[in-house]
Amino acid sequence: HVWNYAYALPFLFPNLERSMRDLEYKYNLREDGKLDFRLQLPLGRPASGWRACADGQFGGVVKVYREWKISGNDEWLKSIWPFVKKSVEFAWSPTNEDKWDADKDGVLEGRQHHTLDMELFGPNSFLTGFYLAALKAAAEMAEFNNDKDFTEECKALFDKGSQWVSENLFNGEYFGQKINLNDKSIIEQYAEADSKWGSAVDSYWDAEHSEIKYQVGDGCHIDQVVGQWHANLCGLGSILDRDKVKSALTAIYKNNYRPTLRGYFNPCRMYGLNDEAATVICYWPEDKYKAAVPLTYAEECMNGFEYQAGIHMIQEGLIDEGLNVI
Repeated sequence: HVWNYAYALPFLFPNLERSMRDLEYKYNLREDGKLDFRLQLPLGRPASGWRACADGQFGGVVKVYREWKISGNDEWLKSIWPFVKKSVEFAWSPTNEDKWDADKDGVLEGRQHHTLDMELFGPNSFLTGFYLAALKAAAEMAEFNNDKDFTEECKALFDKGSQWVSENLFNGEYFGQKINLNDKSIIEQYAEADSKWGSAVDSYWDAEHSEIKYQVGDGCHIDQVVGQWHANLCGLGSILDRDKVKSALTAIYKNNYRPTLRGYFNPCRMYGLNDEAATVICYWPEDKYKAAVPLTYAEECMNGFEYQAGIHMIQEGLIDEGLNVI
């Protein structure tokens, strides 16, 4: 999932990048399509058993599409497609412990592990954006492989999910997360799948404030439309309403970009200091509710996230804002 942000390698050394897709789908894929997001070395060592990571799983599908487009290697795509298809189907598989898209409506609602080392619960544009990009890429790859039924299935899920996100997760300025932070039952439903990883309730329930921890909620998250950034770079076209995407990027610049970090409180790791500028991971405007224990690393700045946000701003016509971020 971390490597979703790295775009130099596939263009400078495409064969090397493509070899990583071969390794991922050979060594990390469970029979039902679940992908471990840590490749074990030496190769052939048993899979780690890590919980599947939503942005890693669906980012992988987009990267297969990207590697196919860069290389033009149709035979390679044909060889890897059955495994890629299985990884997409895992979203709604009954064996998916995290119930990502259990009702198969094109929106991720379940427990979603992600690159900030925790889980989001309920619909959010960040991870569903990856899912939508993967569905759109999968539809095109399926069509090339004469898999007509799966082509139509992915197209229908994409259309339904994209419309739902635009209508339900956009607050008039930016995209957020749909969750009732006080509803403990949201995390209690995963008790049966917690034997290996510990209790979700123990990890995510803030008993002092009666809230679910580590969520975006109404915050303005730097990665809220990162799926569209991937789609732009890989030639997938629109996955979300473009006017709303531009509004969201404008909100990120308004809320998250800081021309100076002096006087800004960051209780986490320090990657920027004093008079350095930064764009922080997540910010809750004064009229929005911020949980007592919010999204992990919210106050931090990291250049991988910052570059994608700045580049995306430039792609959508916010030239000065994007250059300032960079």
